[in-house]
Amino acid sequence: MRVMTCLCIGTCALIAGCRTTPPAEENPAAILEGLWSVTPEDPGEIEGVEYTATFDGDGQLLELRGIGPDGGVAILDTTDSTTELDGDQVTISVPVALGTRIFEGTLSEDENTIVGSITEEIDLGDLELVLPGGNLTFERITENP
Repeated sequence: MRVMTCLCIGTCALIAGCRTTPPAEENPAAILEGLWSVTPEDPGEIEGVEYTATFDGDGQLLELRGIGPDGGVAILDTTDSTTELDGDQVTISVPVALGTRIFEGTLSEDENTIVGSITEEIDLGDLELVLPGGNLTFERITENP
């Protein structure tokens, strides 16, 4: 009888259009919302590139951006990525043409820095800019009042 009740409740929720996923405010990754600078430990082949990552209100990684030393901009749309936050552990999976890249890191206590590493480099596309694999530091960009 208990299984039947669960099935009925689940079916009723689907038919009635009830929310089956938690609202954004219950999503722990939502605290990542905003613009972050991304600094690789190893700058890779092109030195002087500035990288940023943008997360939406659900903690979804929307884009990775690289600005080359000459001012050229490369943007990778990462809306197919997934972001998970479990306590202070952050996991971001970014599907790219050559496979999925996984970043695993630790969110600081003040929630303004993530330190970790990514499995392999990510080609940002235009201008042949690449976010190198290895150790990365994400720092929240805040505006001074």
